[in-house]
Amino acid sequence: MEAEVARLLVTLDELEAKMRPRLPDFRAFGRKARFDFGDQGSLFLDATNTPPTLTRGDGQPDTTIRMTIDDFNRMISGQLNPTLAYATGRLKVQGSMGLALKLASLLEDG
Repeated sequence: MEAEVARLLVTLDELEAKMRPRLPDFRAFGRKARFDFGDQGSLFLDATNTPPTLTRGDGQPDTTIRMTIDDFNRMISGQLNPTLAYATGRLKVQGSMGLALKLASLLEDG
């Protein structure tokens, strides 16, 4: 069972590599967002740039999405619905809920 759990774990490096090819999709977002994974780190999306950028730096986000890195990976892989994740407390939002919903929609479409 532990080996099965270990295979599900994703590193921040792997997640960042998975997100990079999708950056052009986030132009429609047009704002800044922080993905906060707690002790595992965070990623900062700046979709005000053309092309959008993804960094590990801290900036002033318009919205922050907090969840585990594994749940985020499941969400962008289509295995976890963002609305369900929010309703069950697996996804938390700080800042603009409207922007978070727009961003979640873009993440889910990938």
